[in-house]
Amino acid sequence: MAFAITDPARWRTPDSKRIHHALFGVYFEEDIYERASILAPGLMPLLGGRAARAMAERKLIFVHVPRVAGTSIARALYGSVPTRHHSIRYYRAVCPKLFTQVQSFALLRDPFQRFASAYTFVRAGGTATSRLSAVFAAATAHLRDVDDYLSFLEGRDVLELDFVMRPQSWFVCDLETGTPLVGELFVLGDPAVSAYLRAQGVERLPWLNRAQRQPLFLSTRQKARIERLYAQDFALVAGLKVRSGFEAPPAIAAE
Repeated sequence: MAFAITDPARWRTPDSKRIHHALFGVYFEEDIYERASILAPGLMPLLGGRAARAMAERKLIFVHVPRVAGTSIARALYGSVPTRHHSIRYYRAVCPKLFTQVQSFALLRDPFQRFASAYTFVRAGGTATSRLSAVFAAATAHLRDVDDYLSFLEGRDVLELDFVMRPQSWFVCDLETGTPLVGELFVLGDPAVSAYLRAQGVERLPWLNRAQRQPLFLSTRQKARIERLYAQDFALVAGLKVRSGFEAPPAIAAE
């Protein structure tokens, strides 16, 4: 006897992120580890994956902050091993010995520029190689403009946001003190980044996960909202610019 599937939607594989949220209260697997590092830190060294092993072989921890050229850098350093968007706190918990013995670094980006990149990413549903997860595509489908997007960000806890929406500081800092835990921080575009990567044997970067660049005009009020949302990012980047003398060219126009 043959059976016809009259409703294909009933047979689709359940969205893993919705399952994570139902079981653990967070959408991303990385956030399950974040919570485990607080609730059961002694178990964390048992949970290290391929990325941690690749970093141990390289003797270099790279913290991949989204929308800051991280996909290209991770590919150049670790090949096809996915680094995902783990925070530095994850590596400290999973590989405490590695964390204390090897270098770590991350790239940050001018917060206005990163906001524009993330906004474009969300509105486009991602890029050709990295799609916005279905749960966040559905949650943001109603957004019409920058103000709607800002209201969406302002009304949610950080763990209720996609990685591209989260503050850069969330990935690189101690959450209690706000102190950076990453050994070396650079601003995207700083020539010092190329010098640092050359010292790691990386002469050229592939250009991966490109987003379609579109001009974004922000009102004074919108820029003020962004500055409040990402206050720690602005402080971190400003400090790095003072230290290095590098000043990224402005990419966001104000009305």
